[in-house]
Amino acid sequence: MALGLGAITFWCVRDQPQGELSAEALPGGGLQWKWRDAGDTAPRPVSLRCDYLGPWLVGLRLNGRRLWLWPDSCSPSAHRELRRYLVRH
Repeated sequence: MALGLGAITFWCVRDQPQGELSAEALPGGGLQWKWRDAGDTAPRPVSLRCDYLGPWLVGLRLNGRRLWLWPDSCSPSAHRELRRYLVRH
């Protein structure tokens, strides 16, 4: 997956946990999702599951915790790439 998915990073706001979600490509072709809380220096591995994929809003479960991604949570290209990944998986 050479789309740069490993570089997807965005900030989550609006009464949500604030931090940065990123993905690293694994050698076997999967992804390792990581979360860095605002103010922390190092990200930690997390489980990520999409349970709502609407036309604008994306609903995620980050270690079981509800997380909503709004269109302005990240750049349009990162948002589009994430949505494409979530549709495929």
